[in-house]
Amino acid sequence: MYLARISNTLRPSTRLLPLTSKSHRIGQRPIHSSRHGRCHDSGNGEEEFSSLSEEQLKQVYAGAYPTDFPREAIRLKTTPQEHSILSDKFNSSESDRGKIKRLRFNRELSATSILHRTTPIHERLVEATRRKLNDHFTSKNVELPFEIYSNLTFYTGFEGDAIRFIPDLAIRSTSRQPFLALEIGVSEKYDDMVETAKLILSKSSNTKYFVIIKILEKPLFRPPLKLSNYLSKPRSDIPIPEAGDPFDADPEGPITINGLKWVGKISAFWEIWGRDASGSPAIKGERVWFYGPNAHSHALKLDLSELGSGCTEVGVESSVLAQAIRKSRAELAVSKALQWLKFSATN
Repeated sequence: MYLARISNTLRPSTRLLPLTSKSHRIGQRPIHSSRHGRCHDSGNGEEEFSSLSEEQLKQVYAGAYPTDFPREAIRLKTTPQEHSILSDKFNSSESDRGKIKRLRFNRELSATSILHRTTPIHERLVEATRRKLNDHFTSKNVELPFEIYSNLTFYTGFEGDAIRFIPDLAIRSTSRQPFLALEIGVSEKYDDMVETAKLILSKSSNTKYFVIIKILEKPLFRPPLKLSNYLSKPRSDIPIPEAGDPFDADPEGPITINGLKWVGKISAFWEIWGRDASGSPAIKGERVWFYGPNAHSHALKLDLSELGSGCTEVGVESSVLAQAIRKSRAELAVSKALQWLKFSATN
């Protein structure tokens, strides 16, 4: 999901915001110093902050995602002003277009997260959820009483403190705001996703539910091939996975192709966020693991009864979501390999 705050000091623009004497300039020491660049384990196998080289940081502050960074998201320690600079740079015409770039600021941690691209897991889960909703109403011979969007931009809040956000999937009826938003996090951090859920539920009275689906991969991905070993070899000699390649049959274990690990062990859970009796954002029910060793057989129940006559609670079975992840694992391996190969070809 893309999330940005639009205030009087930050407007969508194609130019860089004015820099103060303390602001970062490309070619000088990056804002995100080596002290901030260290990896921290958050307890679930993820790094709290991304470890980037000086050259990678220069690319980031020029509005470009580092071509040699192996993961789909970056998180940097930043101030609100530095986040504004990054947001403006990535929204400018100078940055690499055509890629999904989503920035969000975590005020509690004072950190900016940048999502470079969605993964096959995102696409499979969104499609599985959309298909389930369509099938539910088709089976009842009821015309779909709402619209389903993927990656559509919404605005909420008031002038001077507005929020622009792009959920992975949104259900909307007559309101301009989504009734339900769903976000899928692969490399994105869970605490960033929770902060987004709370912010949207606080700002948009028409948004009743915010669903978080978090994917965990252990160990964190690192390319299993060294670029230096293949500089003079043809493409056919590079042992990267391709579509249709056989891989280990364990549906939850790592994916190893040609003796090389491209996808770690995956687990996943969902949470449904709404409001408590006081109207404050709160988790509804409990976290449900639906993929991995702690998986349970439950349904992701979406209460759509407020959207009009014929709308009821729709359950998306955990087996449907698990199957979507299962089918996407090989695609994820190929996606990672192609990204590594793309970097190899440009360096």
